[in-house]
Amino acid sequence: SPSVQNSGNRRPRGPKYADRGMPHHGAPLLNPFGSPMLSGPDSKEQPPVNFNAKRQSENRPIVAFISGIAEGVSDIWVEKLLKTCGDINSWRRVCSADGNPQGFGFCEFKSPNDAASAIRVLSSTDGRKEGGWSLPSIKPTQQKLMIQVDFSVKELIDECQEMTNPAASAKCATDDELVQSVEGIIRELEAAVIETSQTDETKDEGGAENDDGADNTNEHAAVNAESGDDDGEKVVSLELEEEWEKERARSKRHKRYILAAEEREQQTIAKQNERGDRIKWNAMRDLDEAEEKQHQRDDMSVMLSKWDDVQQAQMGEHSYYRDRQRWWRHRKAERAREMELDDADRRQQEREACASEKPASATTERRDLIEALIKEIPSDPKALFEWPVKWEKVNDALIKSKIEPAVRKRLAEYLGGEGDDSSVSELSDYVVTHIREHKPPQELIDELEMVLVEEAPTFVARIWRFVVYESEAHARNVT
Repeated sequence: SPSVQNSGNRRPRGPKYADRGMPHHGAPLLNPFGSPMLSGPDSKEQPPVNFNAKRQSENRPIVAFISGIAEGVSDIWVEKLLKTCGDINSWRRVCSADGNPQGFGFCEFKSPNDAASAIRVLSSTDGRKEGGWSLPSIKPTQQKLMIQVDFSVKELIDECQEMTNPAASAKCATDDELVQSVEGIIRELEAAVIETSQTDETKDEGGAENDDGADNTNEHAAVNAESGDDDGEKVVSLELEEEWEKERARSKRHKRYILAAEEREQQTIAKQNERGDRIKWNAMRDLDEAEEKQHQRDDMSVMLSKWDDVQQAQMGEHSYYRDRQRWWRHRKAERAREMELDDADRRQQEREACASEKPASATTERRDLIEALIKEIPSDPKALFEWPVKWEKVNDALIKSKIEPAVRKRLAEYLGGEGDDSSVSELSDYVVTHIREHKPPQELIDELEMVLVEEAPTFVARIWRFVVYESEAHARNVT
């Protein structure tokens, strides 16, 4: 046939679909060796599904920026609203320098689906509530609750929704139920706000008028804030997100040090148990040795009580009975060697005493200078941290020989670990780097508070006092 001639006189292994007489219904066929489905002749090839990537995307935490929180609304109500829409890992509200909570913060959702549910239900831009949600407060405000994520995170959420979402009708029904739950929570919040305002008015009527004036000011400020530049808001949110990431990193580092401290505690307990067992074993060994010596003394007493000098002389087993003169010569030689060793020890002690008396005056003078320097360095942390350190004297040799061992020793005392412990070494390297870069002590206190908690100021004061002393001692040549 022509087909056979065109293929180089080679017959194909089987006819085409139409020649085989197999019915074709347009449905894909199962392919046990390749992709999950083998397309028919009229359908397009489907790309393989990466189930591992899908599973990782569905379980990835999502950090969202929450804004539009009215003044006076506590974190308990905000968490209640967020948890109604999905599972969250944490909620952190940003506070001002004086500790007052701001109207925005960051929430970490457990998965993209939880974040998408919160955006659909609560956000004023993409939410199902027309006009958005306004949280009730004692002071009237026009702010709307807003949930924002990065563009890349938004794409990830949309991708997860396309892969895992159920039918549109089922989704809308679920969102409607969530909207009803949120409405119930807001009604509870409104009732709590009304009750609080009535209590405040009863306590102080004059203060209520001042509060009204402040409310109007805050209302105008809120309106002006909403009408501000969007670029400025994005810059602020990026800065807050960076601050939040730094806080999370510090929290993770704190958890790591807590786990390391627990591990060191377990190691310490194991070492104490081992030491106790060793002490018991040594005590038992000493008791056995004492009993053995006592048995030897008893045997010796019995032997001496039955000793017959004439019989031993006749037997001649001991060197004393065989040749007394030879035995006496050996004994005098041994005694002479013992006396020579005693005289050498006595002469060595006399030389050491003379050598210590010569520099006694110089040692006393140097000791007085050191004591004066120690008294001159203040003990109060505030005055100590203001002391001008002579950094030109704090070189690498001084840091490696004295400061670094002192830091490692103090950290081992505070953390309860050994000097060669990994966490102690890591924290010691951080402290030494801080000193080598001539950074202020207050920054070191702020960083170490995550690990040493209330003991951080005391630890930094001790280390800083040691650094001041070494720099002054090298500058005054009293080391």
